Amino acid sequence: MIPLSLSIAGFLSYQEPVEIDFTSFDLACVTGENGAGKSSLLDAFTWALFGRARKHDESIINLNSSQATVSLVYSYEGNIYKVTRTNPRGNTSQLDLFIRDDSGGKTSWKPLTERTLRETDQKIVEILGLDYESFVNASFFLQGEADQFTQQTPASRKRILSRILGLEVWEEYRSKALLNRRRTESELDRLEGRIAELLAELEEEEDRKNQLLFLEKKLDAATKERAEAEGQLESLQEALASLEEQSQQVDDLVKELQELESQIAQLEEKLAQRTAEGKVYRGILSRAEEIRESFRGWEKAQASLAEWERIAEKYRESEIKRQDPLMQIAAGKARLLQQITSLEARREELKNNLDRVPGLTERLEQAREKIRQSEAEIKIRNDKKGELEIARQRQADARAENPRLFKEMKVLEKRITELEGTEGANCPLCGQELPDAERLALIQSLKEEGKDLGDRYRENQSTLKEADRVVTNLQKEITALSLAENNLRKHQAEADKIENQLQSIEEDQRSWQGTHERVLEELQRTLQEENYAPEARQALELINAKLKEIGYDAAEHDRIRELSSQGIAIQGKKAELDRAEAALKPLNREIDELKGRLKLAKKDRQDRESALEAFRQSLEKARGDAPDTREAEQALLDLKEKENILQREVGAAQQKVAVLEKQKARRGDLENKRGELAGRVKAYRQLEGAFGKDGVPALLIEQALPQIETRTNQILERLSSGGMSVRFITQREYKASSREDKKETLEIQIQDQSGVRDYEMYSGGESFRIDFAIRLALSHILAQRAGARLQTLVIDEGFGSQDTLGRQRLIEAINLVKGDFEKILVITHVDEIKEAFSVQLLVEKTPRGSQVTLV
Repeated sequence: MIPLSLSIAGFLSYQEPVEIDFTSFDLACVTGENGAGKSSLLDAFTWALFGRARKHDESIINLNSSQATVSLVYSYEGNIYKVTRTNPRGNTSQLDLFIRDDSGGKTSWKPLTERTLRETDQKIVEILGLDYESFVNASFFLQGEADQFTQQTPASRKRILSRILGLEVWEEYRSKALLNRRRTESELDRLEGRIAELLAELEEEEDRKNQLLFLEKKLDAATKERAEAEGQLESLQEALASLEEQSQQVDDLVKELQELESQIAQLEEKLAQRTAEGKVYRGILSRAEEIRESFRGWEKAQASLAEWERIAEKYRESEIKRQDPLMQIAAGKARLLQQITSLEARREELKNNLDRVPGLTERLEQAREKIRQSEAEIKIRNDKKGELEIARQRQADARAENPRLFKEMKVLEKRITELEGTEGANCPLCGQELPDAERLALIQSLKEEGKDLGDRYRENQSTLKEADRVVTNLQKEITALSLAENNLRKHQAEADKIENQLQSIEEDQRSWQGTHERVLEELQRTLQEENYAPEARQALELINAKLKEIGYDAAEHDRIRELSSQGIAIQGKKAELDRAEAALKPLNREIDELKGRLKLAKKDRQDRESALEAFRQSLEKARGDAPDTREAEQALLDLKEKENILQREVGAAQQKVAVLEKQKARRGDLENKRGELAGRVKAYRQLEGAFGKDGVPALLIEQALPQIETRTNQILERLSSGGMSVRFITQREYKASSREDKKETLEIQIQDQSGVRDYEMYSGGESFRIDFAIRLALSHILAQRAGARLQTLVIDEGFGSQDTLGRQRLIEAINLVKGDFEKILVITHVDEIKEAFSVQLLVEKTPRGSQVTLV
C-alpha cells in the first residue's frame, strides 16, 4: 500500500480542509511542535482504512466542525483506490470505496462500496489482506505502540504475524475444505440412507420368493379344491335320495372301522418296539467276540497296572533330578552366548568406526580450514571497526564545528553590514571616530575572515558527506562479517568433537587388539567344544544311565492305564451281551405272534372297508333322488373368489421378486458412488489438516521467522554496537511429561553480554531498540515478499528516549531499510532528527486548525 494523497477536514485538530500530496518524495520527516497534529495524520490513515484511531465515535470530530471527513488515495498491487470515510455529528457514519478506471482513454472512479458499512470495511480488509492490528504492526510505529507486537502474548504474536504474512487465505482454504467435507458427508449420509433402505429391501428377497412360492402353492391347492368342489356339485346334482337308514349303517361301519384301526395301530406300535429291540440285540451279538476280547484285555490290564505305576514313580523321581543339571548346562551356554554376542557387537561397532576414520579426518581438516578463515574474517572485522570509529569521529568533528562556523559567519556578516552603514560617523563597535580608509580596510579584513570561515564550512560539509559514505560502506562490511565469531565458535566446536571421536576410536582399537579379540576366540572355542558346566554334564550322564536301567515305557503305561479306565464301559457291554443272548429267542417268538395277529386285523379291515364303500355308494345314489345344491353352489362361488384373490396376490408377489434384480444393479451404482464420496471426505479432511494453523501456515511462518530474525539482528547490530541479538522460539515442551508433542508458541529471547534473557526482562531505551529492530525487520520482510503488499513505513515513536549516539543509530537503521519501501514517514520534534532528512512536512497549529506545509 503506497499513499498518493490524503485529504482531511474536521478531523481531530484539522478543522479546515488540508490536502497532502505524497507523490513528490520517498522519504520525509513530519515535524512540528508537540500537539500540532503530527500523530493525527497517522490517525487519518487508519481511520480512513479501518474506521479506527486513538479516539472513537464523535470524539474524532473537530470541536468547530459538524463532521469529520478523511479521503485517502493509495496504490496497491497495480491498482489505485480511493476510500472516503465521513462521520457526521449525531448521524450514522458513511464509507465509500472506489477503484480508478483508466480504460477508454478516460479516468473515472468505479464504485466498490458494498450494501453496508461493515461489508465495505470487510472489502477493504480483503483488498489489503490485513486487518487493523496486522496493518499497524507491519507499517506503523505509533506513539506508545512500538512494543505492540512484542508485548502481545506468544499466541497473539503468532496470529498477528500470520495476518502480516497474508496466511489468512489458508484459513479460507480450510473453511472451504471443511464446508465441502460437511456437504460431502451430508450427501454421503443421504446416500447411506438410500443404500440402507435398498439393503433392507434386498434382504427381503428370500422372504419374497418364499411368499411367492407359498402363494403359488395356495393357488394350486385352491384350483384343485375348486375343481373338486365342481365335481362334488355335479355328483350332488345327479343323485340325492333318502339317506336315514343307509346313513346309520354307514355310521356303524365307520365306528367299527375306527375301533379296528385302533387295534391295528397298537399292534403295529408293539411290533415296531419288539423289532427295534431285536435289532439292538442282534447288533450286540454281532460284536460278541470283540466285547469278550475287550473284557479279557481289561482283566489282564488290571493285573499289570500296579506294576507300571511303581516303575513310573521311580522314573519320575530320576527325571526330576535330571532338570537341575540340564538348567545348569543351559545357563552356562546362555552366559557364553551373551558374552560372545556382546564382544561381536563391539567388534562390529569398532569396524564401523574405523570405516568412518577417513571421512572424520577429512571433516577435521575442513573444520580447521574454516577456523582459519573465520579468524581472518574476525581480524578484518576488528580493523573495519577501528576505521569506523575514526570515520565517525571525523563526522562528529565536522558536525560539531559547522554550527559554530555558521554562527561566526553570521556575526561577521552583521559587523560588515554595520560598518558599511556607518560612513562619516563613529565606529558602531567601539564608538571612536572611524576614518573611511580604516573602515574600508576593516570591512575587507572581515570579508577575508568570513571567506576563510566559509571555506572551512564548505570543507566540513564535503568532509561530512564523504564520512557518511565511508561510515555507510564500513557498516555494510562489518555487518557482512558479523557472523564470523559465531562461525569460529561453531567450527571450533565441530573440530573438537571430531578430534574426540577419532581419539575414542583409536582407544577402542587398542583395547580390542590388546584384550577383547583374544577373549572372544577363547569363548567361541569353549562353546564349540562344549567345555562348560562340566560337573552338571557328569551328573546328567549318571542320571541318564539310571533312567535307562529303570526301563520305563510311557506309551505302554498309557495304553494299560487307558484300558483300565474303560473298565466300567467294558463291563457294561459284557452285561448287555449276556442279556441279549438270554432274551433274543423269546423275543423272536413274540414278534412272529404279533405279525400273525396284525395280518388277520388288516384282512378284517379290508373286508369292512369294502362293505362301507358299498353302503356309501348306495347312500349317494339315494341322495341323488332328492338333491339340494345351494350350499355346494355357494361353496363353489367362495372357492372361485378365493382363487381369483390368490391369482392377484401371486401377480403382485411376482412383481416384487422381479423388481429386486433392478435394485441389485442400483445397489452397485450407489455403492460405487459411496466409495467415491468417502474418498472425497477423506481428502477434504486431509486438506483441513494441511490448511489448518498447524499445517502449511505453520511451515510458512517457520520459513519466514529465520529471515525476520536475521534482519532484526542486522538492525540490532547497529543499534547496540553488536551488543544484543534476538532469537525467536516457536516450540516449547509441555509441562506434562506424558505429552510427546510440542506446544506452538512465539517467544522472544535476547542475547547480550549478560547471557540469554526473555524480552520481558528489558525496559527503557534497550527495550525500545529491540522493539524498533523487530518492527523494522517485520516491515522489511513483508515488503520483500511476493507482490510487495505493504511498501509504506511510518515511524512515530521513541527518539526522545535515546541519547545522541542512539538517535544516530536509529537514523542509520532507517537509511538501511529505506530501499525496501516506496514511502517512509518519520514523525519527530527532535531537531537532530529533523536535520537528517532533506524533505519535511511541517505541521503547525493555527486558529484555523492544523495546517501542513511541504518544506
